[in-house]
Amino acid sequence: MQDIKEDRRVLRTKKMLSRSLAKLMLQKKINKITVTELTELADVNRSTFYLYYKDIYDMLDKIETEMFEDFRKALMELSRKNGGYDNVLSFFTFVFDFVLENADMCKALLGPNGDYSFLNKFKEAIRESKPQGIHSLRAIGGRYFLPFTIAGFIGVIQQWLEDDMKLSPEEMAEFVIGLVTKGLDSFSEMNSSV
Repeated sequence: MQDIKEDRRVLRTKKMLSRSLAKLMLQKKINKITVTELTELADVNRSTFYLYYKDIYDMLDKIETEMFEDFRKALMELSRKNGGYDNVLSFFTFVFDFVLENADMCKALLGPNGDYSFLNKFKEAIRESKPQGIHSLRAIGGRYFLPFTIAGFIGVIQQWLEDDMKLSPEEMAEFVIGLVTKGLDSFSEMNSSV
């Protein structure tokens, strides 16, 4: 019973620190954030911070690692349930759902004060996922299509976060698929329906 209470407290403390870090990263670059201001914002003792992390960079690295582990596990589960991706829509919807669930940290990490290495890890995780539908779309542009699609997809995610995620993950997934398959014509269709 004692371990469960401690685990909950540890998780709660780490969550408060993570939220506070995301909030600070929206205001300034990571190298300008101090442990003191982070712990004050999170209302956590500095010594508690050092129980879990060496410094701010270690904390950020652990948050990113945990996010990507969760992302990969969820992708594997989606793939297992569907026997592969039913279609590109399920894949893109999944990614938007994941971003929505981790909105605070994704907004900070993909924003102007974010972490460039996170962006690269995110691109690589999408590339490694290899959804079936994207392979059929790759034939359109060969070797350059997938990097172009991933970069554009991340740009759309960044704008969606900046716009406070007003459209649903499903709507965003349909829009991205339209862009990939129909180009700018889909943009005109979406504009006329809004």
